[in-house]
Amino acid sequence: MDIKQSSATSTEEFKRRIFFALSEPGRYTIVRMLYRVGHEMGCGELNQHVEIDKSTMSYHLRTLREIGLVTTRTQGREKFVQLNTDRIDAVLPGLLASL
Repeated sequence: MDIKQSSATSTEEFKRRIFFALSEPGRYTIVRMLYRVGHEMGCGELNQHVEIDKSTMSYHLRTLREIGLVTTRTQGREKFVQLNTDRIDAVLPGLLASL
């Protein structure tokens, strides 16, 4: 497999993972909220807007982070989540605007 095939395969895999993530209503809602806000949010603040059980929120955020749709950073005891818009727009332009 050459570099172009490898890149195409990874792009296709990322697309598949995006659609997998968005097929679950909780993750869809999280991604949509992060996109509409347009900046990183603390997990507590995000949970207030999305109204999902904290353990379910944690599970969804871990899944989104593993796929590469969000990034997280920790400051003290608070975790902050941000949508990885550049990466998503690179493989599926216009997807986020349509959510």
